[in-house]
Amino acid sequence: MTQSAGRTICPRCGANNFDTVSVCWRCQASLAGAIARPVAAERGPVYSQPVPVPLAAGGDYAAARRAALWLAITMPYVGLPVGWVFLMLNERDRQEMGRFCILWSSIAMVFHVLLLWASFAAMVPFLQSMLGVAAGMLHHNQGAGGGGLGGGLGGGLGGT
Repeated sequence: MTQSAGRTICPRCGANNFDTVSVCWRCQASLAGAIARPVAAERGPVYSQPVPVPLAAGGDYAAARRAALWLAITMPYVGLPVGWVFLMLNERDRQEMGRFCILWSSIAMVFHVLLLWASFAAMVPFLQSMLGVAAGMLHHNQGAGGGGLGGGLGGGLGGT
């Protein structure tokens, strides 16, 4: 087993495992009898540069970027946590997708907050006028016949 900073690298798939486990979380290979050599020595540098590989079997990297962009722009409050989850994954392409989603979610969130503020600011005069109309109606009903439920109908419910 190859250890680095409290972690064990699986010699079969290169996954990052905790020191306390005996089986790899990704490929289920036993870590107990593994040879102490880095996986990078067999395959070359593991993460030397971002590799645009499909995110899923049969997937398309460009389509995944477009989907992340649309998620970030239309629902930034969902795109931000999704980007955080992608940052926690081991694969560099998924981490890059997480950074991309967080960046665009943050930009879109600024516009969403500005749009929300503008809509509330435009709604204030309307709400003030509606409250003024409601207050005028209440004042008119109270002065017409004693107020209450039967305000203008003879002074009360049992009045003649």
